[in-house]
Amino acid sequence: MEQIENDQIITVTEVDSSSSSMSTAINEKTMTGNDGVNDLSVQLERSAKRTELIESTEKGSTSAKNPVYVEWHGVNYSITEESNKPSWWNKMGNSDSKLESGKHVRTLIENIHGCANPGEILAIMGPSGCGKTTLLNLLGDRVGSKGVQGTVTLNGHKPTKKSKRFVAYCTQDDIFFPQLTVKETLSYTARLRLPREMSRRDKLKQVDNTMSLLNLSKCANTIIGDHRTRGVSGGERKRTNIASELLTDPSVILLDEPTSGLDSSLALELTKILKEFAVKQKKTIIMVIHQPSSQVFESFDKLMLMADGHMVYFGERAGVVDYLADQGYKCHPNFNPADYILELLNDNTIKQKLINGYAHSIRDDPTGKQAIEKYSRRSRTDNQLSNTILNAPVTSTRRWEATFLQQVSILTQRTFKQSRSVILSRVDIFQTIALAIICLIVWLQIPFAETNIADRVGSIFFCGVFWSFHPMIGAVSSFPLDLVMLSKERQSRSYRLLSYYLSKQIAELPLVMFNPALFTIPVYWAANLLPDFGRFVAYLIVILLGTVTSQSFGYFFGATLLNVQKSICKYYFKYFNFINSNCNISN
Repeated sequence: MEQIENDQIITVTEVDSSSSSMSTAINEKTMTGNDGVNDLSVQLERSAKRTELIESTEKGSTSAKNPVYVEWHGVNYSITEESNKPSWWNKMGNSDSKLESGKHVRTLIENIHGCANPGEILAIMGPSGCGKTTLLNLLGDRVGSKGVQGTVTLNGHKPTKKSKRFVAYCTQDDIFFPQLTVKETLSYTARLRLPREMSRRDKLKQVDNTMSLLNLSKCANTIIGDHRTRGVSGGERKRTNIASELLTDPSVILLDEPTSGLDSSLALELTKILKEFAVKQKKTIIMVIHQPSSQVFESFDKLMLMADGHMVYFGERAGVVDYLADQGYKCHPNFNPADYILELLNDNTIKQKLINGYAHSIRDDPTGKQAIEKYSRRSRTDNQLSNTILNAPVTSTRRWEATFLQQVSILTQRTFKQSRSVILSRVDIFQTIALAIICLIVWLQIPFAETNIADRVGSIFFCGVFWSFHPMIGAVSSFPLDLVMLSKERQSRSYRLLSYYLSKQIAELPLVMFNPALFTIPVYWAANLLPDFGRFVAYLIVILLGTVTSQSFGYFFGATLLNVQKSICKYYFKYFNFINSNCNISN
């Protein structure tokens, strides 16, 4: 009986546990289903919000009214390199050496052709070092004319300086001022580059819409940061870089690795945003991308494949799998075509075969002009746009959107915010206070006696020399470090060079004078130099003039050499020469 009762208890326990596990499983399925529904609703809500934000800027969009067709054919680019150039050490040690320096031409890309239509995304793919970024630089007119052959047109016209206003370029390296927040960075860009007819309120509203569109609202008040200062994440920096170009309403957007540093979800979201911008606002988007996911790959309209500076494929994205199959390389149905393409192009034998195969397919069209006519919608008879729009030159009536005074005002505000934490850092202020304390200990209340003349001369000499050379160190590195940002903004026609220089002088002048004044005021009175307010003011003016002059020399060396190390060496050389000459005079 006890055995039967035990068996019954065990059976009841098993039934209870199984029923509880079934109920748990049902609950988990229900929760999973609810999570799926929630995720779907979140995605639908985000998609609706994205559409609303894009449509809110569609009315005033330049590209929606005047789309731009980008076409290029027969493009070659080569650079000249020096080979077998012996070093000065080899020349000294081996005077009879037969090594001779020579120059040879290296071709980076050869016979490249393609086109990009408004409302479409063209993706340029290929292994690292195949010339993708070089081609993008050529399309964005970023390399000059030396070594460039072929034709690049916007609506059938060659690009000019004034057409750069309509071409945005998102570089692979995210270049920003590290001490500015995300919102400040975008706000200054909008005030400089958006049409002057827009009010400041509308420009800032567009900044808010763009930040919401790219999920940057949470980090709007976080500084960008750099390798020394903690700021936003790498993905947020990348999205800020894209946002700074999107908010200026360009007709053509060139992007170099826009999804690098982003997870697969954010990469897909960004691609969807770009796709919707292209469709709704008739923007022409060309992006260099290395290894997209299958979902991102499906969103492309046109595809260009490159390898070793040569064409491997150009045409519809949907046709690349069939093209590779015709070449003898069939992609498996469940395999990501992008991964399969890179796998093929990283094999030297297959890569060369595909290069030769594409060259053979266009043997009757060596420059690729006929291929462009096939894929470009500008030359189609079924295009609904008028010939006036299709052949309209891409140009602007203004060289800059902001007036000269607006440029100086905006850049002064930005430079002051960026330089304030650099010039007036805690380290510099602490150093100034510590130096003042040391000088107070050494020259405290110098008596008015003949034996103390040397002490007074030493105090005046030290203060004058120190503040005539110390500010030069920071000024020397100013232009070389700002050069990358300056080049980026100048190429996008953001402001005049004179506006940049004037704003830099106006913004940094009070900042540079703060530390010398903080040092001189207590040291002068504590050293008991001359207890007269008028002479103190004259002394302070001399110190400040020496500081400003020193800063000017620093700017001169930095702008001339554009190398921080060389400029600082030049500074120390001048400093020690000055000290030695003064010591010789005193002796």
